[in-house]
Amino acid sequence: QAFAGDYSPPLTLRFRSSAAMVFRLALLFSLAVVVGASHKDVEGTVNSTEQVISALQEKGAAANKRFANVSDFNDKLDEIGHRVEADFDAQLYSEKTKDFAELAQRASEKAKKSASSTNASIAEELGDEAEAALQNMTKVGFEVDAMEKDLHDKLHVALAAKLDPEVAVADKFKSEASHLQKKAHSTMDPLYSWGDAAEDKADKLNDDTNDALSAVDKVVRTYRRDITRHSRDVQRDVERKLFASQDRTAMWRKVNRQVRAATWHALQLQQLANSGMLSLQLASVGGLAVLATTSAAAAAVGACIAGFAATMRNTRRSDYQLLFA
Repeated sequence: QAFAGDYSPPLTLRFRSSAAMVFRLALLFSLAVVVGASHKDVEGTVNSTEQVISALQEKGAAANKRFANVSDFNDKLDEIGHRVEADFDAQLYSEKTKDFAELAQRASEKAKKSASSTNASIAEELGDEAEAALQNMTKVGFEVDAMEKDLHDKLHVALAAKLDPEVAVADKFKSEASHLQKKAHSTMDPLYSWGDAAEDKADKLNDDTNDALSAVDKVVRTYRRDITRHSRDVQRDVERKLFASQDRTAMWRKVNRQVRAATWHALQLQQLANSGMLSLQLASVGGLAVLATTSAAAAAVGACIAGFAATMRNTRRSDYQLLFA
């Protein structure tokens, strides 16, 4: 009792109390640091994402400026069409298409006369004239095809030389915008694991990113579609203006059938004439010698007919096809 007022806790107890207090302070400090660090990470991520979105929005503004006036570029495509059209020899083309039609008419008339003739010699002569006209018609048709193909290729190459680089520029804008969108998404992704508040910020950033990308995509897609379509229109309009509307394929097929029919008719008449001559000779002369002679003659005629038919198959075109499609 005498020493009760001077009592103090043992040293061990005081040490334990101090240690517990230090631990609690350390724990509180650690929590404060973690909270502060987390807050700093959220803000830093948001700021980084906003910088990427800002770059994407700037890309959209640049696209609007670069592709604002599609009519200027379309006018350049029109100029190319006018230039190629002026270089085309329209007079020569007109003369050749006229020759083609006249040869078709000549071959058709000769074939019809041959098919209606009852005289083998006349039918054969008219058939030969029809065949010659058909061959000339085919030759002229190929020349017309070549002129059409040459213009088509020249115009296509000229338009592509102007169009392709412009399309490449538009595609580059779209590619760069897509890259920025992916970068923004990857930057903001950690926010979705840092709590509701961070997730709300991430949702807003995602909306801003998609809006910025849509702005670029709309401008580029519309511009690219318009100039590509106009290039096709220029090609089509020039060809429609310069090329004849005649269906040369149908004309050639019709005449070819008429000439083939006339040729067959002449061969039949020749066979009938040869058969009549053979009958007359057998009736007036008789004998095995005459029979042998006439048989040899018939065989020779048959060989000539077969050779002629083979020649027709070799020289006959299976079809007349336009080189330009």
